[in-house]
Amino acid sequence: MLLFGSEHAAAGGFYNGPLFTILVIILTVWIFLKFCGWAKKQTLSAGAKKGIFILTAVGAVAFNVLYSMGNAAFKQGEGLGMATIAVVSALVWVFIFSYALMSETK
Repeated sequence: MLLFGSEHAAAGGFYNGPLFTILVIILTVWIFLKFCGWAKKQTLSAGAKKGIFILTAVGAVAFNVLYSMGNAAFKQGEGLGMATIAVVSALVWVFIFSYALMSETK
């Protein structure tokens, strides 16, 4: 809930507290660093890398539109479904982009 700046996040409890948020951030950074270390040992063709870089530029616009639609849906009382889809899809693309960035070129 803290991810979307919702006032429901201020309701209290361990999962909505700052300690939990810091632990999630530390865990996420650790997973990302492990993933990048693994990707560094992989190879990817130059054409595939170029395609991923081009799709990343297009995706930056698309993910911003999705996130805006998610915020609008949440404000209208439709829940966090669309915002969650936007954030999760952007995070998946971050891993795809970082794989292309970190891997060796064939």
